Amino acid sequence: MFVSTIGFSQDLYKIADVKNNIVLGPLAGNRDLSFGVKNLLEEVVQDYGVDLSPDATSEIQVTLLYFDVKKTATQLAVYGKTSDVTEIIAQAEIIVDGKSKKKVTAKGEAKSISTATLIIDKGGKFSQTDVSTALKKVCEQLIEKLKL
Repeated sequence: MFVSTIGFSQDLYKIADVKNNIVLGPLAGNRDLSFGVKNLLEEVVQDYGVDLSPDATSEIQVTLLYFDVKKTATQLAVYGKTSDVTEIIAQAEIIVDGKSKKKVTAKGEAKSISTATLIIDKGGKFSQTDVSTALKKVCEQLIEKLKL
């Protein structure tokens, strides 16, 4: 009796700690942001069908490079329109056995537009929803560009 088996292996990855290299702004050096990005990355990687393991020799290292909220406002008499664009730029790198194999950069944006007949602006604030949306977009772009 002859039994044949077909074996294949899938690369396992682990997500390394996210580095926050943002220098200016409210999220500069924010550890909570780094932790949140790591969780988002794990979700996105699993959505792409890649298995994660803490014992994997291949790891994905992400570095947050830039965060900003660009505000534009237009007002004509009592009518006003405000547009906020949240931008996040990050870099991802695949490291196998301590050696860099591939490095990519991506930019995520989230835009919110509001119109009103009277504007009361608190100035300098950012929307947590916009930050979450921009982070999700940048994580998806990074994983897509890495082509795991």
